[in-house]
Amino acid sequence: MPQPSYAYACARLSALNKRLIEPQTIQRMLDGTASDAMRALSDVRYGNLSDATEADVERMIEREMTDAMQEVRELSPNPAITDLYLLRADVQNLKVLIKARLLNQSETVFTPGGLYDRETLTAYVKDKQYGALPEILRDALNELEKRLEIRVEPQKISVALDRAYLAHALKQSEKHPVFSQYFRAMADFDNVLTFLRLRAMGASIETLDEVILPEGGVTYADLYGAYELSFDSLNKVLGKSVCQEALLAGLNAMLRTGSIAELEKARDNYLVSLLSVHKYESETIYPIIGYYLAKEREGRAVRLIITGKRNGLADSVIRERLVKLYGER
Repeated sequence: MPQPSYAYACARLSALNKRLIEPQTIQRMLDGTASDAMRALSDVRYGNLSDATEADVERMIEREMTDAMQEVRELSPNPAITDLYLLRADVQNLKVLIKARLLNQSETVFTPGGLYDRETLTAYVKDKQYGALPEILRDALNELEKRLEIRVEPQKISVALDRAYLAHALKQSEKHPVFSQYFRAMADFDNVLTFLRLRAMGASIETLDEVILPEGGVTYADLYGAYELSFDSLNKVLGKSVCQEALLAGLNAMLRTGSIAELEKARDNYLVSLLSVHKYESETIYPIIGYYLAKEREGRAVRLIITGKRNGLADSVIRERLVKLYGER
């Protein structure tokens, strides 16, 4: 294996980025039927499966994301940072596997692209042994397993793991301004989204305490203080966020359309934009992570288009749900 260096990574990424699905291919997929979309994927060799059908789309995405993970691990001179992004897939898989164990489900959906393969994570969850995982995540899982022995609460699993993952990411990135901003922004967006969903449900303010994630810039106290006030009061507490403008733009779009998906789209676009502005910097870690984020978005776009068309979803709805691909201007 080549010794990781930014010079080598830059040369390798130049070739890898050329293999990303281009906007015109996405447009071709959107304009046709599900079969047309599959032909478009075949033409760009997405997933490298011969004679792939619509039923193979998850296998195609898994192949692409597994390859992307391997490339990132080989190229990264700073695995402590790149592993933060790969770990997200593992956290999602841990959620699914623990819930499946509690509900006696044998079949689970596996999110590819993480640090650990399906067999390894399945064994961890079966044996309730998490010693190989990062400390904060390991401790959270051990505490979660103790609580689950007393009371089975599948709905608590996602919150516990999301909190642990974000706490780990915030700690590991605190000396890296761009990545610290990335994870603090993620916290702010997700906490505001949770705040809005709970208010829309009419949930009590105490419920917020059960599901809130670690603070980014917007504090717990500010969110609690705004919970029972007018919508305008929320705008006033966003000034502490590292992504204030993006949050406000997303909120305004949500108010215009009535769809909270607008705020989710604003979050996704903002987080990718933090890396995309550094896409061509040859002596930094940013292009490596940017490539992985691009592959994640690519996979989500492929899944959305194929499954949407298979299920008869209107093209206008599919278009609305798509977010900009990494690097698209």
